[in-house]
This record gives sequence, structure tokens and C-alpha cells, in this order.
Amino acid sequence: MAGTSVRPAPFPPTPPTMPAAPDPSAAPATPPCERCLALADDPRRREPPACLALRGTAPVVTQSAAGVPYSMLSFCCRDCGTGWRLYDRANELFVSWVPERPLER
Repeated sequence: MAGTSVRPAPFPPTPPTMPAAPDPSAAPATPPCERCLALADDPRRREPPACLALRGTAPVVTQSAAGVPYSMLSFCCRDCGTGWRLYDRANELFVSWVPERPLER
């Protein structure tokens, strides 16, 4: 078997994989404050509670899958850190407050 050569592998060896970093969103969150629980119970009110701080200044404007235009603003509670999204659909009286993660009561 003289003269036979060993061909290199077509791909370089892969480096060992590192364990995945823990997902910060999976960490236990602070329980929602009373004002956030009240907002979850009445998600159609227009005024945000005083504890919510606006993230960014420009609304995200897009369309639903059905073609209905809407805008979305993001808020964060100063007291408990709960994230909220405010959805406002065109030509509708009410808005929708949706928590970024399900609230644990």
C-alpha cells in the first residue's frame, strides 16, 4: 500500500461547543405590581399608569395579517420592571395593553 495518500477531511474539525448561556428572559422576574395587575384587568384604557415609562419615542407602525394598520409603543414599569406593549388600531376607540410576558399573580 505504498503510495496511497490519506485525503484530508472536506471540512475542518469543529471546535468544541460551549454550554449555552442562560437566557435572561427565563430568569425569575419580579412579580407585577398592583398597578400592572390593574392594567392587565382593564387593558382597554387609554392612559398609561404613572409607573410606566415609555421606551423610545417613535411608535412602530405596521399592519396585521388581515391588513389592518396599527401602531405599537413599548413601556416598562418603573416599580416592577414589567414590559408592556400598547397597540392602537386605526379607527378604533379602544387600545390594547399587552404584557411582554404572561403575568404571574
